[in-house]
Amino acid sequence: MRADVESLRKAFRGTVFTPADAGYEDARVLFNRDVRTRPAVLCRCAGTDDVTRAVRFARDAGLPIAVRGGGHHAAGFSLAAGGVVIDVGGMRAVTFDARGATAVVEAGAGWRDVDRLSYVDFTGTAADGTPFGYAAPGGECPTVSNAGYSLGGGYGLLGRRFGLACDHIVAAELVDAQGRTLHVTEDEHPDLLWALRGAGGAGFGVVTRLTYRLDPVPKTVHGGFLVWPLARAEAVLHTYRDLYVGSDDDRLSLYLALTTDPYPHGEPVLFVYGLYLGSAGEAAAALAPLRALKPAVDAFGPTSYEQLQRDLAEEIPYGLRSRWQGGYFADGTFSDAAFAAIVDRFRQLPTGWSMARFDLLGGGAIGRVPPDATAFVHRWALFAISVIALWERDEDTEACVAWADGYEDALRGHLSGEVYQNYAQAGLADWSAAYYGANYPRLRQVKRRYDPDDAFRHPQSIRLP
Repeated sequence: MRADVESLRKAFRGTVFTPADAGYEDARVLFNRDVRTRPAVLCRCAGTDDVTRAVRFARDAGLPIAVRGGGHHAAGFSLAAGGVVIDVGGMRAVTFDARGATAVVEAGAGWRDVDRLSYVDFTGTAADGTPFGYAAPGGECPTVSNAGYSLGGGYGLLGRRFGLACDHIVAAELVDAQGRTLHVTEDEHPDLLWALRGAGGAGFGVVTRLTYRLDPVPKTVHGGFLVWPLARAEAVLHTYRDLYVGSDDDRLSLYLALTTDPYPHGEPVLFVYGLYLGSAGEAAAALAPLRALKPAVDAFGPTSYEQLQRDLAEEIPYGLRSRWQGGYFADGTFSDAAFAAIVDRFRQLPTGWSMARFDLLGGGAIGRVPPDATAFVHRWALFAISVIALWERDEDTEACVAWADGYEDALRGHLSGEVYQNYAQAGLADWSAAYYGANYPRLRQVKRRYDPDDAFRHPQSIRLP
């Protein structure tokens, strides 16, 4: 294979790594360093032409293919043991069309790249005189690629108001298993576009760029965070739940996390963070129930959406070890018993980096899309929990894994069985039902059409019929 690799190298605009090359060990590190997978060839692509070369090389060599963007895949499926990794993380061009309110974004770009161009550099004025910029419902973490985030769904602070990131995908460029470049739209390959909106990382090809529909977001929003000591956690959880159950106000978007402040060596605390898209008075009224609980820190006020995203994105260091558990709460079971189990388990926190995070999900614009309109099926659950154990040292592995798995056991009776596919769990038994529900048979049909030889496969990719 050495001669073939050298031929690939000569034609490649990016960089090709093998285990014999300096830089290989650093190049293969994922966000979750506990993944020790060693690919045979890692192709850091500079453009779509490199992706095409890498796909054809892998097919000719008979090697499995993995696709990597930001390297944040929770279960580590962006590496392939003995295979070829197609790394699109360096492809970061962003083009904004103000007239069409769209952005064309290469697969490796992060949301700060998109926000900077569309929200910061462009300003329009609404009919009432309010200045705005354009944004898509992007995520907080600056090292997550927009493509990986969006193709698996894409929850963000704007989601309840405007919908998921996958709902904003209007076109895609994809290199298929034959090395052909497909332009995917509602008119060309509409079945593939349906699948990419929620299952795009599940084995159809390599997405090299996405076109997003953007939304006008006021230049001034009301956002930030509130902090309480852990002793107040159950009261805050009650109030947080009651803000949303039965509410149709999609302007308030708050997430909640049990963590340490400052991490990793501070005191256990409960954070509530997010934004309100409305006037200062409306924001104050919406937050009043939480403020009545007298937070130790109240850093909620007028800001810009882009600045809020930056402020919230204090990055967990890339390259810790991690284990992810969790899922969606079943209707009516985000209850007193669930609150008690959540807080009790968190008190057994093994490391300061670890956390239990709540995402506010269904309802609003997310829930107004039918579950079969895209591959993303989780439209109606209001809340989900993500338990993330994070550690550095080998000697902490057993305790951290046990803590995360124990959380899963403690909450089993309160969860629906559905799991957010962007927070993939490596040991999940019935992953196809958990991630895709009733949409899975249709996904298998799309897989058979676009990758009949199963070139793009990993332990949880779509199985051929």
